[in-house]
Amino acid sequence: MNVEIEHYLDSTSLESAEQKKLITEMVATLEPEQLGQVIEFLKKPFFTHKLKDYLIDSELPDIQSKEFQFLVQAAKYDGNIVRKIMNEENISHYYLDKFIDKYHLKKISPGSYIFPQKRIDAPFLFQVQYSKSVISHESALYMLDLTDVIPKKIIMSMPKDYKFSQLEKRRNEFIQIYYDTYNGNKSLVICYPENEPIFLTKNAPIGKQEIVTKPTISQNPVRVTSEERTIADILAPNSNVEEEVKQMALIKYHQKHSHDMVRLRRIAAKQKALTELDDYLVKLKIH
Repeated sequence: MNVEIEHYLDSTSLESAEQKKLITEMVATLEPEQLGQVIEFLKKPFFTHKLKDYLIDSELPDIQSKEFQFLVQAAKYDGNIVRKIMNEENISHYYLDKFIDKYHLKKISPGSYIFPQKRIDAPFLFQVQYSKSVISHESALYMLDLTDVIPKKIIMSMPKDYKFSQLEKRRNEFIQIYYDTYNGNKSLVICYPENEPIFLTKNAPIGKQEIVTKPTISQNPVRVTSEERTIADILAPNSNVEEEVKQMALIKYHQKHSHDMVRLRRIAAKQKALTELDDYLVKLKIH
């Protein structure tokens, strides 16, 4: 509950830093019962501010209601609504359908919706729908801070046996689907409005230990290949990643893990890219 008050203090336009400091000090002195009373007093203004982008006529629903719970989840995912997630939060199909209608949500794909004034978070929505997908290659490099080059497309790895034909049926007024190439191979491209295109590439199995969670621009969680797996992927013999990008990734990785390159070598060997890795390490004089 203290966290809620701290967020409230940070998010409101208090007149001065001194006032924030004073309120924080006052809260620290309160007994549990008194603190509870303060929280009850602050709840309505706090959530009215926190949920202001989602409210109709600035009216906050009853804090005990399903509608309030729905709006909290909406804010958590920056207006990207997923039926599966809502159900897991005990918001039934019945209630969700009511809120979809009341708040005029736009249907993006089966089970995925967006508030009219919010930006679609394509990587997040796609991964929720396709649990085997993992952001990889150049896109992962950028999210892992192993490159300064902003990718113009989102590379998403899929299992080698995945049939892209299943995805072709998802084309609608929001989602465009076409074929292109990535690393010389056929790639299915998924385009959501106001997002970089998602290029799907078939990749060798990616183990759980080779996946990390990172936030999107909208601060939603997505699966991304680990630093070691990402480097192994871009060093693979069939990779068309630019030399400067490969070298920068290795330099940045070495700066972060100079005392332990064992894991990188192990993953590179597993992906049959150890020879390429060693060649780069010699060229860059990384030991």
